[in-house]
Amino acid sequence: MLTFTLLEKTYNAMTAHEKKSLEVAANASLAKSLSYRIYENGKALRELTEVHGVKLEDTPSDYFTEYMAAAKKSLETNAAKNAFFKEVWDSMKEFADIAVPFWSGAQMSNAKLGMAHAATLK
Repeated sequence: MLTFTLLEKTYNAMTAHEKKSLEVAANASLAKSLSYRIYENGKALRELTEVHGVKLEDTPSDYFTEYMAAAKKSLETNAAKNAFFKEVWDSMKEFADIAVPFWSGAQMSNAKLGMAHAATLK
């Protein structure tokens, strides 16, 4: 707790410019980390498929609906048993109900653009 208190005091003592600089640096770090992982995973998959003969397969489409149904059942069961879990789960559902429909559509568009680029490499 002492460490958090010290960090909080330090942050609160910062100027608005310093706080904004910290926010920009954190966002840049996140973007760099994500792009690094995407690139490294791409290199690893290329090696696995081109050097080691691994074949990538699509996940069967019925998996997703079955997984989601099982996950929701488990989460609802736990929420019924634990008030704090329910509070967190309800908050996550509220967020997901707003964010996921947009996000999933954007991801699909990004994937299609990526597949169009990948097709030009063959």
